[in-house]
Parts: sequence; C-alpha cells; structure tokens
Amino acid sequence: MTMTRTGKRATKEQRAAAEYLGSLDDSLARWVRSTGPIDAYDAHLPVAVGSPLEWLSFAVVSRQLSRASSLAIYGRLVARFGGTITAARVVSADEQALRDAGLSHQKARTIRALAERVDDGRLDTDELATMTDAEIHAGLVAVPGIGPSSAHRFMLHYLRRPDVFPSGDLAVRKAITALDHLDGVITPKAAERRSEPWQPYRSYATSYLWGYMWRAHEATEVRAPQRELADEGGHQSSSPSGS
Repeated sequence: MTMTRTGKRATKEQRAAAEYLGSLDDSLARWVRSTGPIDAYDAHLPVAVGSPLEWLSFAVVSRQLSRASSLAIYGRLVARFGGTITAARVVSADEQALRDAGLSHQKARTIRALAERVDDGRLDTDELATMTDAEIHAGLVAVPGIGPSSAHRFMLHYLRRPDVFPSGDLAVRKAITALDHLDGVITPKAAERRSEPWQPYRSYATSYLWGYMWRAHEATEVRAPQRELADEGGHQSSSPSGS
C-alpha cells in the first residue's frame, strides 16, 4: 500500500506522529525522517462508502479479487439495494440476491451476518466512536468471515484510530524484518512486542511500514527489466549491480 505524504499540509497529529516516531532510537526512525508526515488513514478506496457497513462490505467483496472484479461486484451489490447498502435492506433480502451480484457463498454469508448484527444492535455502529479498540475488535471478529486483519484495517482506515497495529499483517512483518535485518520473517507475537515503542502512534508506524514495503516493491520492479536485458545479452549476474 502506498503512503500519502502530507508535507506542509500536515495536521497537528500527523506532525506529532512523524516527530515522535522519527525521534526514536529505532530502525524505523530513519525511514520516518526521510518520508516526513503522512496521512496514516488514507485507504485509497476506489469507491465511496457512506457507512461502516458499506466499508466492511467492500472489504469483504474485494478480498482476494482484482480491482476490476471488486468494483464490478460491489457496483452490482449497491445497485441491488437501491444505491445504498443498509442493514435493513440486506437482512430483508435472501442470500441468492447477494449471490446474484457475484458474491461467493462465504462472502454473502459474511455480509449478511454483519447486517444482522447491525440491525439487531449487537454491532451498534452509532456507538463506535465511544467504544475502545478492544471492544470494536472483539465485536467484529465475532462475525463469521471477519478476521483480525479486516478489523484492524476498519479501525485504522474508517474509524481513524491512531494506535492500531495489525501484527499479523504480512507486509508489516516483512517490513520490520527488513528494517531490523532479521534472518526470518518476524512472528505476529514478536511484531506486537516490537510495536510497543511506537505507541501511541502505531497506526502511523503501520502506514510507514506499508510504505517502506511499497518502495521496496517498486525498486524490485524497476530492476527486473534490467536483469532481463542482461540475461538476453548472455551476461548472468547474481545481483542487480552485477557484482
């Protein structure tokens, strides 16, 4: 996931997070200082969502699908419910209506289960602002098909909580592994411990880590054609520099 640098447009919180994380005696600090303030909450969503149910529904729809497929299915789903996904409309529809939009059986069940909990008050979206991160996380992962990753991303990107850390996220763990020069990918439990110095700005640390991995991915993409050209010329090398 790319980072949204804010530079001179940075809010007070964005500047405070960058200053704090950049001041640590920490492998992440150098990357933070070179990057500057960021918008930790920008999810770069390709659709407009007007409620927690719509945000979570798109997260479910887009899981393991291409952007084009996700947009097509979500568009049909929104159209099926008259332009807005509401708990009452989902609950009143049968599962086949969700399947007809292109959802798998499991995804249809998850969205319906979410809507049922919103509709009957077990997941009170009007109270989210006053709930703790732990309470929200527990309420979301209780829904079949909603895991810790979806719960963390919802709290980070939709609720804009500043201290969310998805310790199980592979990109986050790979970034920590690279920055700390570890021999193997850090475990979720160890990543959780590693994140402690980044409190109370772990959402920002997460976004910096995602940005670090995105930069590494871009660098790999740039180098790949150069390696291919070298191979075609008959010059094999074990590293991008040829050394």
